[in-house]
Parts: sequence; structure tokens; C-alpha cells
Amino acid sequence: MNNSVLVIGGGIAGIASALELANCKHDVYLIEREAAIGGHAASYCCKATDVCTKCSVCLVPQKLKEVKTHSKISTLTNSVVSKVSGKAGNFQVEVWQKPQYILPQRCIACGMCFDICPTQPKAIYPPSPEAVPYSYVIDESQCLRLKDEECNLCEGICPTDAINFERKPERQELSVGTIIVATGFDVFDAREIGPLGYGRFPNVVTGLDLEKTFSYEGSLKLPSNGKEPHNIAFIQCVGSRSESHCYCSQVCCKYAMRFARLIKHQNPDCQATIFYIDLQTAGKGFAEFYEECKEAIRFIRGVPVEISETSLGELEVRFENILQGKVGRESFDLVVLSVGMAPRRDSWDLARILGINLSDDGFFDTKEPSNPIETNVDGVFLAGACQVPKDIPDSIAHGTSAAERAMEALERCK
Repeated sequence: MNNSVLVIGGGIAGIASALELANCKHDVYLIEREAAIGGHAASYCCKATDVCTKCSVCLVPQKLKEVKTHSKISTLTNSVVSKVSGKAGNFQVEVWQKPQYILPQRCIACGMCFDICPTQPKAIYPPSPEAVPYSYVIDESQCLRLKDEECNLCEGICPTDAINFERKPERQELSVGTIIVATGFDVFDAREIGPLGYGRFPNVVTGLDLEKTFSYEGSLKLPSNGKEPHNIAFIQCVGSRSESHCYCSQVCCKYAMRFARLIKHQNPDCQATIFYIDLQTAGKGFAEFYEECKEAIRFIRGVPVEISETSLGELEVRFENILQGKVGRESFDLVVLSVGMAPRRDSWDLARILGINLSDDGFFDTKEPSNPIETNVDGVFLAGACQVPKDIPDSIAHGTSAAERAMEALERCK
């Protein structure tokens, strides 16, 4: 019987699982397909005003540091699980690690490679502020060298010889007792809803775009001209509660209200409007937070159906006003689409490798509706938003619970 545990996915839920297991003296293999662990949450910004809004983003860097320094956790980035055999107590796992053209151990994040890269957009880019490891990343789809074109500028200028395009994929065999799946979610692609103008109008952005802007810049400017917006609309349920994605993503109402509150705090003269179908205010203290927000933020129960650009460069939102039973039109400087959580596109592949089921929505399914952790395969457990949409606190709690179930399963296998 093997006491090691494999955690697939290095987002906040997988990190919570790994730390709980490691603190209980279990060896943990933390597998992440991207170049750094942290998942989406690592790029989120703090939304505190003069008081904390309890978004829990501040927990992420703390846990990333714990993982980085924990002797019981082995982290494999740029890695995917390709094969699993065996049973609970003795799983054999094949892992493939993509070539790491930039060695994190050598990269000092000086930015010289970024400056000299000739492509637009750049084929080399800096990590998110809290990324672990903190190393520059190569976008294989943009890199001229990896598209068999003549270019060696970044490799030639790197002062620490961190870049090497001759590196090859590496295969590893791991033996573990249990497996936790914590692969997270994909962000809904707002381009799928063409009438809302994302990708056509620069001042139509997504909530994730807003997260990154505040993470790097600390304040909000219009993408089109760099000026401060004075009239902002948030449109809820983009990619949720539709024919193809009929579920609620749970988090969108919360982050829209927190963002609107933050923007109003930075610029009290800015008008913020939230268009919604109905509001998800579950969670400790959030109903009270909503009541506070109503004093400064305008809420319209209505469904925007189209966004167009006026001759003055403003964004005209045409919407169905549910309470008034009529169509309305209003103009805004900036429109933020609150995009929902979608199942990862590679979920089916991993489900096939592990032998676990997917729900009708495409998220990983559990053995019983009342049990949100155990799958149909003994010894394989779920954590975080790969099971259903969750916010950061719920993902951490779910990841911790999954670790506890995994340890219980190891005890039964003895």
C-alpha cells in the first residue's frame, strides 16, 4: 500500500488538498498543466475598499508560499496525466512534462527576453504577480523558433542561460495510493455571445479582464483611450443560465458587486449599474453586503440582448427590463461582462483516463448527489470547481475535505 497522494490541478483547491495532506505527513505530487501553480485565483486582485470585502484573494499568496517551501510536496508544472492503472492503495500513474524552455531555477525575471522578443503579441511574457515558480513563460503558439522560423534572440540575450530550445518532453512513472482531481474550470468565452460585442468593442471587457487590470495597474482605465470611465455597466449571467449552460456559476454576482464597490470607492463620481436576472447573495454576510451596495450602486433587473457603439464612441446597451415589461436603451463608457465558469475542455480526456463520470453539465460527477467528493472510482476524489462552480473559500474548504477523504481511504487500504 502506498501512502503518497497525487493531486491533479494546482489551483487553490488542489493547493488546499496538497497542504492538508502534506501537513499530515503524506508525500504529495502536485501536477499542474500550466507553467505555474495558483490557477485563476493567482491573477485575482484584492477588492478591499476602506474595509475588507471578504473576497479571500489574500489567502492565495500565503498558500502558494507554503506549497513552495513544503518538503512533502513535489510540484510538477507543464505536466499532464496520460495513463492510470491499478486500484485504491496502489495506483500507477504516467505523467508527461512538456519541455520547459525556460528553467524556473535559472530565470531571474529580468525581462530582457520580453523586451527583445520581436512578435506581437509577445511570445514571452511575465508571470502573474503571485506565480509559483516566478518565471517568464513562452507562448508556443506565438514563438517564431517553435514554429520552425529563424529566431534566437531571447536565448542569446538571457544572462543566466535559462532559455534552451533543445529541451525535450520528459516521462515519469508515479506510484500513489489515492488521487484527487482539482482541475478547476475554464472561463466562458464571451465571444460566443456575439451581440454583446466582446472582441469587437475595446471597452467591452470581461470580469477576468478586470481582475488582471486591477492586479497589474491598481485602478481602472478605458482600454480605448486610457481615460477614467464615468459610467460603467456590469452584465450578469454571461455564459450561465442559458440553453447550453443552464447552471448558475455562483461567483459572478459577488465579484460584480465587489468590483462596483471598489470602483465607486476609487472614484465616487462614477456611476455603476448592474444588470441581473436574479442575484445570488448566499454566503455568510453577503446579503448584508448587498444591502450596503444598494445605497451606491444601481441595480436593474433586466437582460441585455445587444451592445452597439454610438458615433461618440459610447456603448449603447439594449435590454429587456423585466420589472417594467419593456425594452430599454442606455449608454455607458465601459461594459463588464460577468462571465461564468465552464467545465474544462479537457475534462472528458481526464475522465476517460481515470474512469470517472461527467455530469450532464460537463463537470466531474460524484457517486452520490449528497456526497460532493467521492467519484464512481474507489480512491479517486474531487476538489474545487471541477465538480461544480465555487468561489475561493468554498474551493479551499472542498480541497481540505477531499484530502481528509483521501487519507481515510488510505487507512482503509492498510
